[in-house]
Amino acid sequence: CRQIADEKIRPMAAELDKTEAFPWEIMKVMAQSDLFGVYIDPKYGGMGGGVFELCIATEEFSKACGGIALCYSASALGTYPIILYGTEEQKMKYLPDLASGKKLAAFGLTEPSAGSDASALQTTAEKKGDHYILNGVKHFITNGGDAETYTIIAMTDKAKGARGASLFVVEKGTPGFTFGKKEDKLGIRASSTRELIFNNCKVPKENLLGKEGMGFIAAMRTFDQSRPGIGAQALGIAQGALDHALKYAKQRKQFGQ
Repeated sequence: CRQIADEKIRPMAAELDKTEAFPWEIMKVMAQSDLFGVYIDPKYGGMGGGVFELCIATEEFSKACGGIALCYSASALGTYPIILYGTEEQKMKYLPDLASGKKLAAFGLTEPSAGSDASALQTTAEKKGDHYILNGVKHFITNGGDAETYTIIAMTDKAKGARGASLFVVEKGTPGFTFGKKEDKLGIRASSTRELIFNNCKVPKENLLGKEGMGFIAAMRTFDQSRPGIGAQALGIAQGALDHALKYAKQRKQFGQ
């Protein structure tokens, strides 16, 4: 991870931050190094590690660029709900491509009027026959538009508040699923942040993760796995900044010294 950070990420970090271009070439290098599978069971093509290994990778990448590191770690955020709540069939369908880096994932909870308050969610999922019909908007979604696999929290029963939230896998290209505004951010600009728009998006009932009403619990359990990675990212950025400062302090010439 440190070698990739030094040789691949650092030389491109400033340019990608300036242009807001998604770092696909670097994602390919990570994929070829099997790093997308560090926290995934070998049964599904992973390396069998866990949150600790994911934190090591995130920290090392963040030393070179917080934005590029986030592209990597946000895919894990979108993958963990499948690991935690997917059936064996769902895991076999989605995890191998995510472990290999062939596909990236994203997690869709936040809305214009709701962050971690799942009871305020407005996105709905109405069951009709063999499908759920999703309607609503998610925003500030990391990897939005670039990821292929999305784990989405939507309300299947608004009368139950947080207990009425459910979790779905929605694939890019599903009719009725489109992308809105890409945020022009002050930092972490190599990482894409977009709106997800669901307009009568027809999702097969087989894409429900767990049971109806488990969405809020699933989100909280997912955050239990992902929050250490936020700390690892912050630590990596701080260490990278300190390393730069020390290097400059030793080279700087002032007042003839």
